[in-house]
Amino acid sequence: MKAWRIDATGEMRLDEVPMPEIKAGWVLIKVRMLQPSITEVDHLRGLRAGTAVKTKKLLEEKGPLQLLGHEFCGEVVEVGEGVGNVKPGDRVFYWRRAPCCQCALCRSGHEELCCKGGLMGLDIPGCLAEYTLLPGGSIARLPDSISDSEATTMQPLMGITSTVSVTGIEMGDNIVILGQGSMGLNVTQVSQFCGAGKIIVVDVRDEALDFASRFGASLVINASKMDPVKAVLEATGGVGADIVFECAGGNPQHGLAGTKTLSQAIEMVRDQGKITQVAILDPKTAVEIAPINMRGLQYRGLGPCTEKLLQYTIELVAAKRVQLAPLVTHTLEGLDKVPEAFEITGNKAKYGAINPAQVIVSQ
Repeated sequence: MKAWRIDATGEMRLDEVPMPEIKAGWVLIKVRMLQPSITEVDHLRGLRAGTAVKTKKLLEEKGPLQLLGHEFCGEVVEVGEGVGNVKPGDRVFYWRRAPCCQCALCRSGHEELCCKGGLMGLDIPGCLAEYTLLPGGSIARLPDSISDSEATTMQPLMGITSTVSVTGIEMGDNIVILGQGSMGLNVTQVSQFCGAGKIIVVDVRDEALDFASRFGASLVINASKMDPVKAVLEATGGVGADIVFECAGGNPQHGLAGTKTLSQAIEMVRDQGKITQVAILDPKTAVEIAPINMRGLQYRGLGPCTEKLLQYTIELVAAKRVQLAPLVTHTLEGLDKVPEAFEITGNKAKYGAINPAQVIVSQ
């Protein structure tokens, strides 16, 4: 089969590789559609810039490897012994890392809290290929009412549903969402089902803010035209937001917001309020944490993906209560178009993209 592999310099090459062999508990899947995540684009840029030190060392020792690729829709070809949640012919998507089944949490029956299992695209070969092999517990079957394109965007939506859930929005809470890329727009949509009061969104692109308005935002703020902290404080009567979701940060060398938006989140949240970190920050991120302590702020990361939230997420998309299709602006055809999808996804403003560019691999 054909698969994209990456070498130590961060260069991608389309190679002929052996077909994955089925094993107990695992599922062989034919990839139908895929998209790169912005985190993967950032990781690839880090390899090329020499800042992804650990991955670069791994590639120097064992490369080229099938790294990256975890957002996809596929069709089950074969199931290994013991797999009961899917069967050949089912369309599926990757929704969570499989539990490691060895740590104390797993052994005590709390597998959904485990963060030690293998990640697709890092510990397990990714989906930038014609076929992929995954643990049965990491994939979920899709209903016919969800298209391949929608299914390809559902892994990040699953992460947002779980994160909004553990953040604990209470009825009437005023929330701010910094960043209206695909992840931020998912937060905008999902938070409405949790009883949020004012939903205030911030971005620097008018086209992203237009989507936010369509999806129910109460107030949109273009941070390139006004001070977002001042605007949020005015909108909340000087109190600040009950909750801020930070969806815009990341390595500024790669075109992201750095820690600026996290600093803004701290300034615009009320005393004893909550900040949820959705964007993946650079490992060397430095931020002043004294206000978090002195003002009693709660700062947390992503939430665990559970079976209950999986079914809820599928129902939201199947019923079109959460709209994913309008966000897909670029669709390419053929596995050879993966580098182009990375280029578009890494430069969304240049290409007018909202969601990562998608690639049709097979029909």
